[in-house]
Amino acid sequence: MDSRFALNSAEDAKVVKACQAESLKLCEVDVSAFASCAEGRTISVTWSCRKEFHKMQGCMKVHMTADNIDQAKLKFLRERRERTEPGLMQTPKV
Repeated sequence: MDSRFALNSAEDAKVVKACQAESLKLCEVDVSAFASCAEGRTISVTWSCRKEFHKMQGCMKVHMTADNIDQAKLKFLRERRERTEPGLMQTPKV
């Protein structure tokens, strides 16, 4: 397979990690609520913060869909291609 059209495992992991970071930013309110609830707890976090955890997970699922990750991968491939093949994506002047 032509490497221009595929991500290696390191690139794939990088894209997924960036998607996770973006999702955490978008779900900041829910993540903060769970973190506040979990602060100072160990095992009791399981039952004491269940509602906050499920709300945070629900928000993350909205943003971490396979479609969103695939779109991020395609964007990464386009940007990599533009960097490695300058001028290829430009429209010809008439």
